[in-house]
Formats: sequence, structure tokens, C-alpha cells
Amino acid sequence: MGRALARLVGDADAFARTLEEQRPQVFRTGEWPAGLPRPDELDAVLHSGLLRVPYVEMVQDGGVVAPERFCTTRTVAGRREGGWADPARIGALLAGGATLLLPQLDHWHAPVRALAADIARQLGRRTEAFCFATGAGRRGLDVHRDGADVLVVQLAGEKEWTVHEAPADGRWRPGPAPEPGPVALHTVLAPGEVLYVPRGAPHAATGRQGLSVHLSFTVREAGTGQLHAAVGEFLAASGRDHGLPEHPGTAAELLAAAAEVLRLGRERLAALTPQELLRLARGPLPEPAPGTPPGPGPLGG
Repeated sequence: MGRALARLVGDADAFARTLEEQRPQVFRTGEWPAGLPRPDELDAVLHSGLLRVPYVEMVQDGGVVAPERFCTTRTVAGRREGGWADPARIGALLAGGATLLLPQLDHWHAPVRALAADIARQLGRRTEAFCFATGAGRRGLDVHRDGADVLVVQLAGEKEWTVHEAPADGRWRPGPAPEPGPVALHTVLAPGEVLYVPRGAPHAATGRQGLSVHLSFTVREAGTGQLHAAVGEFLAASGRDHGLPEHPGTAAELLAAAAEVLRLGRERLAALTPQELLRLARGPLPEPAPGTPPGPGPLGG
């Protein structure tokens, strides 16, 4: 436990500074962390017959491909069900320039889930995994921004990346970035190499040399919306914790309950630190597996 991040980026403390400075960087540690899927393993899953929307998607020319173009319909237990991945249709679309996307790989691939959970506990932030496969000379999405910090791990083939400077403030939105600004980093990733893309930094990737496959660990950060929601939940908990009646009977009891909620809220808010509020806004982290000793805390030893 606690070693996934170090295997990907080397020095976890140095990576913490990179996160704070929001600068893209390539890491070549020479290690291949246990749990990273091999392309033939993912191909076997694709041919297993169990993969279906929304755990499989395709994009082409900057847009989402309709599921009926790469999925099939089956009769399961007497019911007609659509959205099952069709390997032949997917292969044809890949050959025609589309990109295959396996969202939330951490939901069903246990080793990837363990890696994502390990990274989440080290960084103190929710982490998810997405897998992309792109043909040579092809680009799945045009230049765009993501709402999370991303660690890209090249699994097979090569992919050419252009990352532009991250925004200087928070006045940006995820999605297309038609005016991306100055280039901060241009690189070609080979298998086993890792790229950090700061949240909000416009970027685009183009496949090279056959089928290019990479895994993206998206490291989510709280925004002002999550902070406001965390304050609301924190204050609501103050009432629940102190046993206030859910439905005061009279107007006087309702007024008294309102006064008590305000008193408890002011009291608890006075003790709430910015660090604790940020932790609440980031949400709960995954629990270690039973019987596993806890790893280090957020970026700590």
C-alpha cells in the first residue's frame, strides 16, 4: 500500500510541488506498477460479452458516437436489452479513426481500482480511472480542458501530447478550448511513461505507431460548489447530532428550534478550519482493504 504514486512519478513529495504549481511534466521511472492492465487483457474483456454502455463509449471527430453504431442488442432472460459492446463494430470504427473509451475502469477492474484507491489515499483526493485507445494519426477529442488533474500512463503504442499553460485563475470551464494559449509542453509518450496534465490546462493527444492505449487517473479537486455543499451538510449534521426535533409542533417550538440551529451552527462553524472544510468537500476516501495496514497519509511518509 502507499506505493502506487511513487511507482508512477518517482518522488511523491516532488509531485506534490508539481500539483501545487500546476505545471505539466513527464515521468520516466522505469517501473510498471502491478495492476496496470495490458492491452490484450482489455481486448479479452471486450470480447467477453459482458461489457456494455456506459462502461464503453466511442468518440470521433470531437463528438460522441451513438451507441447503436458500436453496440448490439440481446435477449437476456426473455428481455431485449441494448448497449452491449460489439467487438467487430468497435474494431471497424477504430480503423476508421474513432477512439475507444472505457470510463470508470476502477468500477469493474479490481487491480486498477486498488491503484486508484491507493493514489486517492496518498493525495487525499478522489481518484478515478479511464482508458483510451486511439489509432495512429487519430485524435479522439480536439483541444479541451478537464475539470481534474490527470495522470496519463501509456500502456501500448505511442501518443503525442500537446499541453498548454494552465489558467492563472479559476475562471474557466471544462470542455472545448478553441483558444488554448501558449504551449507549456509537447511530448511523445512511450509505454510505461507517465504525463501529468494540470486541471484546466488545454490539451490534445494524437495516436502514433499503431494502436495507442493509455490509462488516465483523474484526481478530482473540490470547487466552490462542493465547499458550499459541505458547509450545508456540516450545519445540518449539527442539528442531527444534538437531537433537535425533526417536526416542531407549535410556532413557538419551531422558532425555538430555529434559534437553536443558529446557535449550534455558529458554534460549530467557529471551530471549523479551512483545512477541515476542504477535506469534507473532497468527500470520503476509499477504505484500505481488510487486513491491509494503512499506507501513508496525504503525500506523507
